[in-house]
Amino acid sequence: MNLQLPSLSSSSVPHDLSKWTSKLAPRRYTAFPSLSPPKSISTRLLKQLPIKSTLVVPGHCSFARSRLLPLSASAVDASNTASAPVQKTSKCPFEKLTTAISSAAHPVLTTAITAFAAAPSELQPIPGPPPLSLDALKDVSIIFFEGLHVAMLRFSEKYGPVCRFSNPASLNGATSWVFLNSPANIQHVCATNVRNYGRRYLPDIYTYVTHGKGILGSQDDYNARHRRLCSGPFRNRAQLERFSHVVVERSQKLVDIWTEAAVKEGVLGSEPPSSSPPADCSGGFTTDVATQTQRLTLDIVGLVAFSHDFRQVEQVRRDIIGSAGDSRLLQDRVLWAVNTFGEVLAEIFITPLPLLRFLDRIGFPHLRRLDEAVRIMRQAMLDVVQERRSALAAGLAGKDDLLQALLTARDDMGVGLSDEELWEDVHDIMGAGHETTATTTAALLYCISAHADVRQRVEQELEEVLGGRDPSYDNLERMPYLQACAKEVMRLYPAIPVFPREALQGDVLPSGHAINAGDVVFMSSYALGRSPALWPDPLTFNPDRFRLEAEAAQHRFQWLPFGAGPRMCLGASFAQMSVCLMAATLLQRFRFTPLMPNTSLIPVAYDITVNFGPSGGL
Repeated sequence: MNLQLPSLSSSSVPHDLSKWTSKLAPRRYTAFPSLSPPKSISTRLLKQLPIKSTLVVPGHCSFARSRLLPLSASAVDASNTASAPVQKTSKCPFEKLTTAISSAAHPVLTTAITAFAAAPSELQPIPGPPPLSLDALKDVSIIFFEGLHVAMLRFSEKYGPVCRFSNPASLNGATSWVFLNSPANIQHVCATNVRNYGRRYLPDIYTYVTHGKGILGSQDDYNARHRRLCSGPFRNRAQLERFSHVVVERSQKLVDIWTEAAVKEGVLGSEPPSSSPPADCSGGFTTDVATQTQRLTLDIVGLVAFSHDFRQVEQVRRDIIGSAGDSRLLQDRVLWAVNTFGEVLAEIFITPLPLLRFLDRIGFPHLRRLDEAVRIMRQAMLDVVQERRSALAAGLAGKDDLLQALLTARDDMGVGLSDEELWEDVHDIMGAGHETTATTTAALLYCISAHADVRQRVEQELEEVLGGRDPSYDNLERMPYLQACAKEVMRLYPAIPVFPREALQGDVLPSGHAINAGDVVFMSSYALGRSPALWPDPLTFNPDRFRLEAEAAQHRFQWLPFGAGPRMCLGASFAQMSVCLMAATLLQRFRFTPLMPNTSLIPVAYDITVNFGPSGGL
């Protein structure tokens, strides 16, 4: 993309850098094979369904959906069913993240509701391809060649908002696979009857890598305990405001490095540049914005999570002059490890655990790379943990970050977290919040820059609200159009495309379709965001979809970039704040021009999270 050059004066008029390239090759989000459709409704299932039952859903099971901008996010889709403490905080711009979503499940928070199972004559058969048929093979091939996110959109177009693929081999323990693309059905799974779908479906690779620990790979009580401990700093307004200073400071450091590069290239003159970039994109230089936003967010997450400076932004100078990375440097090893972890996980995503263990014994190269990535990240984080424990033992003042909260946390028996538990939790937060936020920010800069009318409105809003000053947490409420742009980016390019859940018992969806015990129910933020039934002209970038009045007319479960329910991203507020503050800082000083300005949609691929190919101009 073409970055408009920064001014050395105090003027807030953006200037032109140059083209924006990406070293990130497209990576497939491989998924789940051997799928086929449903058998007819069994009498066993009908016996499981009570004719009348009472369901009580506690407050912690309410689904909270962000009406203020998100990312990806952070994108973490972590799930559990145990209660999380409600924290009283002062009013903040992102309070709607919990209140708007809580309202979705308000009628069932503390009152009993009566649920009636559909009579056998009312149950609707779930469409899908015949088991082990040519149609089933063709449908499943979409998953392997185009990704699960694309397949789910195609399935909804072909079969409707609910479809089923049978799983005769019970791959990864699922009796069958049910794909939902209906907000009402998703609300039922994630809010109304959330207790029946409280377990997040986890492929065997997660068990292999995490041993059932951490926030992403754990279930039930273990997961609930760790989410409670980790979520506090991301819910508190005062803490979020402190975190916002880190976001702006690091973003400004990136601005300074780009400015230095412009001066050295001789493209920044003493006269203030024109407010509009030249048509031929001259007067700037080409830089890898996609990778550099990754470096930026890794620094931010490291400082916020455990006050550790990975010094990734400083490496941007080397990126710009084309110097290769140095594998001896901790900064480069950590970045390699974080990226490799996601890549390899995607490549072997559906491999059964017995086969993984066999491949491990014979030294399968993918697993060797995965093990090396985990070893590097684990050692880097354990070094920080042990350094902080020593400081606490010496009576030194603690730091105001997530790790400090976890180091001092105790359960009912007075037992704290071990070093291994700390590393698992902090690793999950860093991994989930780093790449997802970076790619969302890169996509936001691209989409704003590729649409001149949008760019002009964003620049006008930034000028009116900030007037050349650094953005702050308190400014966010006064930048609704920038937030709308970010929401629209997350609709088209959600960082986490799929969030699956396991059905513990038989159930009937609001649409009248029966779910069997043991079914895995897949819901997709990507398919929801591109569904013509939910969004007029869904492939057009249109931030006005998220004007207050337009947003109020949407179904609460129509836009879900952070997942939904008690396992939705616990860092959603922090992610959406970071995306807006980074974009506001960079867009005040630079104007970006995509390498391929005629590309209406960014070519997107997923490993575990979203990635963009070089053809997209990032």
